[in-house]
Amino acid sequence: MFNIRSSGVGLAPRTLHLSGELDMAFAGHLREAVERTLASSAGQWLIVDLRDTTLIDSGAVKELVDVHRLAAQQGRVLVLRNAQGIVAEVLRITGVAAALERPATRPTGTIYGSSNGS
Repeated sequence: MFNIRSSGVGLAPRTLHLSGELDMAFAGHLREAVERTLASSAGQWLIVDLRDTTLIDSGAVKELVDVHRLAAQQGRVLVLRNAQGIVAEVLRITGVAAALERPATRPTGTIYGSSNGS
């Protein structure tokens, strides 16, 4: 089972909280949620919280890269947070964590890490 819950209002960063197994079957749902959130929000930042995501496959990894590019094309910043366990390991091993990491001073891109700044 996979679920996406959204939080945040106004100019505050919107957060998409992902839970469950993010695999190829649900990757399209992630894209739709990101597109909807970007369209309905004036804020520059979109946080994708992976704390409760228990599994990620190659289709979902590709989708994270694609939504990163989508946000950057709109001048937005996509922030991945709180990947744990196998999800963090898959992002690290595939090189996606390092490839999507951007310093906070860049106007667009993705910052990967935990909410405590690591």
